[in-house]
Amino acid sequence: NKNPYSGVAVSTRKPSTSLYLLLATCLCSISAAVRAEPPLRALLLTSPGVYHNYQYQARAISEGIARHVNVVFDVSLAELERWKSSDFAEGYDVIVYNICMAGNEDAEMIANMRRQTEDLEVPAMVIHCTMHSFRNTDFWWPFYGLQSKSHEALGPMNLTIGKEHPVLTDIPGNWTVGKDELYINLQFHAEALLTAPGKDGRTHVTTWLQQQGQTTVFGTTLGHSNETMQDPVFQRLLSKALLYVTGNLDDDGTINPAFAADPSRGDAISGFSAPPGVGYFSESEAKCVMAKAHRSIAPCYVGCIANPLIWGEDADACKEECVAQMPAPEQFSSECRSEP
Repeated sequence: NKNPYSGVAVSTRKPSTSLYLLLATCLCSISAAVRAEPPLRALLLTSPGVYHNYQYQARAISEGIARHVNVVFDVSLAELERWKSSDFAEGYDVIVYNICMAGNEDAEMIANMRRQTEDLEVPAMVIHCTMHSFRNTDFWWPFYGLQSKSHEALGPMNLTIGKEHPVLTDIPGNWTVGKDELYINLQFHAEALLTAPGKDGRTHVTTWLQQQGQTTVFGTTLGHSNETMQDPVFQRLLSKALLYVTGNLDDDGTINPAFAADPSRGDAISGFSAPPGVGYFSESEAKCVMAKAHRSIAPCYVGCIANPLIWGEDADACKEECVAQMPAPEQFSSECRSEP
């Protein structure tokens, strides 16, 4: 497969060890007296990207967290069979889900993803469109505790701290995200950390924690835009969250010194894997897929608008139902990649 990350070897399903060998050599230096632990190992699951630039986001997430934490990432791109039928979390300290699979309803895949945390006890972080993945089922959202099927338009968002927590020690009380989507909460059964006011007059949770037995899941609906990914506050939030779910953050927000950022580290992305022929969408491919997906629900959408018996909130609900029926973008990917 073509490797989208310069200088990073395409890995097999086993985590790459090249960076660890480099760090082992560095342990001969003075820092060895302080740093007795190898870096944390994170597996980032991601998608080809239609509504989000996931190639950029994988880099932004990994580098943004590695500025604050001694961690290396392997990236798993759209390895659906691996996610469905293997213990893909084995050997990792945390799984980070940054996926967008809204139309997927694969119950076996959902069950195996949940099993990585619920049975294998590997902590998880779920970001943005992960919450709209598998949204037409009731199997996925109970894993992290928040159900959402729609969002407000992209724009600035004022965040409110819901409670004092170690994850929030670097978050200002007046934090405004410049460009993101507010996910409309339908059900919430977890521990709220950050909230934001919606245009519907309700307060919606944007960041939270969920317990699966003794294992912690961190969730945030923030992360749509590159601007959010570049926000230093957002990067610190993800960093503290990763440390917290892996048990390396004290109650006062102090980082375990063994996993403080390593200035001598190499690339934050250690390995990359994807099925044969699968890669991130180019800008033109993403536009093609989006156009075909939207055209597929056009008759439904027009029906909502043209029906004289549907008005106001009923019309909005009708449109949302059309969007919920949109086929998975992956259905159009091969067609768009073959077009000139």
